Amino acid sequence: MAVIGLVVGVDQITKACVRDSLALGESIQLFGPVFLTHVQNTGAVFGLGQGYPIVPTIASIIILALIPFILRYLHVHYKYSPNVFEVCSIGLIAGGAIGNLIDRLIFGAVTDFVDIEVLPGLRWPAFNVADACIVIGTILVLIILFRHSAAEGTHNNAR
Repeated sequence: MAVIGLVVGVDQITKACVRDSLALGESIQLFGPVFLTHVQNTGAVFGLGQGYPIVPTIASIIILALIPFILRYLHVHYKYSPNVFEVCSIGLIAGGAIGNLIDRLIFGAVTDFVDIEVLPGLRWPAFNVADACIVIGTILVLIILFRHSAAEGTHNNAR
């Protein structure tokens, strides 16, 4: 729960600072290829599906609702309880989803602001703290699943 609260708090504070400090579309260069650009994203991740905020809103609610059910199912049927690292990884995803959901419900769009110029004239789609936490948490969960799968395969081969 602490990870979720930390992610939501940092995400909402950074977004409020951007909304208060930069006009929509305004951009300032922080260093090198990294810019701070005020963007309002009505779509999903990386700006896909602009103009259809209901889809990512419903998806976020479903994902957040499923997390406790999945964890409960794994515990009841497999006696599996996530360790601290796994809980933190899930917390990053849940905190990010909640942070972006708050924006969608209050503002009708997600405030994005980290803007990176990958190559001259080519920019990565703007993102925010919540997006970064969702991506990092998802990568960590995939690594965890891969490691569990590899360990299970090693364990089954030893029999």
